[in-house]
Amino acid sequence: MSEELDRILSIEESAINRNKEIDRILQCSPYDYYSILEINPLLSTTTAQELSTIIKKLYRKKSLLIHPDKSDNPKAPEAFDLLKKSEHILTSTEESDIKEIEHLYSIYQAYKPKPEQKQKQIDDHEQQYSQLEFNDPINIEIRSKVKQILIDEINELNLNKLIKQTELLRKDEMKQKIELEKKIKRQLDKNWEDERDLRVRNWRKYSNKIERKQKRQQEGQQQASSSSSSSGKVSKKKKKKNVLV
Repeated sequence: MSEELDRILSIEESAINRNKEIDRILQCSPYDYYSILEINPLLSTTTAQELSTIIKKLYRKKSLLIHPDKSDNPKAPEAFDLLKKSEHILTSTEESDIKEIEHLYSIYQAYKPKPEQKQKQIDDHEQQYSQLEFNDPINIEIRSKVKQILIDEINELNLNKLIKQTELLRKDEMKQKIELEKKIKRQLDKNWEDERDLRVRNWRKYSNKIERKQKRQQEGQQQASSSSSSSGKVSKKKKKKNVLV
């Protein structure tokens, strides 16, 4: 009975530790690969080879702890992906990954406590700093500042992307507008050409109509003039008759 209880408690403790580690990883900046693996990059006593060994050991230990196949936590896959990405980038030899790590390291270096510039004090300071635990208040404060810097950089990057996307969208809309105007103009030109014969026929009809109207007016004027002339002759004859009488 006691052994079974110990086994159950051990399982529960493992589940608690697993969930704590998942939550811890997800609280880190997704771009602070050192923090995700719980590595202090500022330890002067750590060589590049030693750091690589530490990274691999920590990755193996943590991946076994939070692997999605061993956890029913719905956040486990996301945390595991961050862990896997951190290990890959920190051990990568690709130029883009190396530049990213160098940039991350430079941010850490900028917030590292600085002693006075006497060599002995610097050496003592480095020795004292190298003995600090990962979760020492000084390191926690440094990671907090690094996280904020990374957040600001991501926000600025996203803002620049948004500005660029907006500009591209504006250019695309302008391009579409110009294309639409060209299309409308081409259609209008085509319609103008297609209706040329119709316009010519209509103009001829209109011209003929005007000519006929003018001709009728001229004929009417001529008839009126003839009638007026005939009336004048009749009046003169009547006047002569009256004189004779």
